[in-house]
Amino acid sequence: MPVSVFVLLVVLAMSAVGTVLVVRGERRRPSSYRSRWAAEMAEWRALSTEVQAAHDEAVLDAGEAAEIAVSRSAGLSRP
Repeated sequence: MPVSVFVLLVVLAMSAVGTVLVVRGERRRPSSYRSRWAAEMAEWRALSTEVQAAHDEAVLDAGEAAEIAVSRSAGLSRP
């Protein structure tokens, strides 16, 4: 058997093994956006309502502070 045929068979075998490993890893830890979103939402639902409310309040406060900073840097007065 010529060397080039042997090399081709080795490359094909390695690619098959690599494909199997990648597919197995993707099934264990999906990298798609939808899967990550679903996992994040599951974590969010597992939190208590008090923790969720505190997080929401902190985000709203940060957004308001950012609006105030932008309006001050633009020289606008806040209504």
